[in-house]
Amino acid sequence: MPALLFVFSEPGSIPEEEFNDWLDNEHVPLRVAVPGFYSWSRWVAVDGERPTYAGIYDLTSPDVLTSAPYINLARTRTEREETNLAHIGLLDRRTYELLEPVYPPKNGDEYDPLKPGPYASVIEVDVKPEDEDEFNRWYDEEHIPMVAKVPGWLRSRRFVLLQSGAIGTDAAGAKPMKYLAIHEWESPPEYESAEMKAAITTEWAKKMMGSVVSFRRRRLRLMRAWDRT
Repeated sequence: MPALLFVFSEPGSIPEEEFNDWLDNEHVPLRVAVPGFYSWSRWVAVDGERPTYAGIYDLTSPDVLTSAPYINLARTRTEREETNLAHIGLLDRRTYELLEPVYPPKNGDEYDPLKPGPYASVIEVDVKPEDEDEFNRWYDEEHIPMVAKVPGWLRSRRFVLLQSGAIGTDAAGAKPMKYLAIHEWESPPEYESAEMKAAITTEWAKKMMGSVVSFRRRRLRLMRAWDRT
């Protein structure tokens, strides 16, 4: 089953320039070579909230994270990586399973997962257990098809949390919610557009909002993406 590794991070006492140089030129490139990873991208918040940074990695399976090549990364850390991990403010790792079927992206088969949209809205939700089945039907059958009509939309995917863990001086805090949605955009999403308002004001949407226990929305901008070429 396809999976996602989603990582929120904060530099903590690491100088910002060193933090970004380490991630861009050492930490992420080492994961490019790991079998089972097939996309790698870094993002920065544009909503003024923390955590400030995010890393998003597509995986062929959650088992990739227990494979020998991946585990070996921890066993062979450089002195730089050991030092930065000891001083990092936050490294909040979440593993998710992709919920299928996936609504087709705007460009269909021409969409390149190595070139994600330059902006993303990340939605976390917890739902009353007795309403989860209907919530998932609503999201897949009505909500995403309507969100796809919002100007600038490129792709939407949904995930369910498998496991999580955080380290760092700022690691204490809110736990990840069960459901994750990532919507990619050509430009900052137009939350006040008529199309977006329509997507959240249907009778079914209003009913499902009453089933939501917890909700968090983040807005991110793409910093960089990698490939194996």
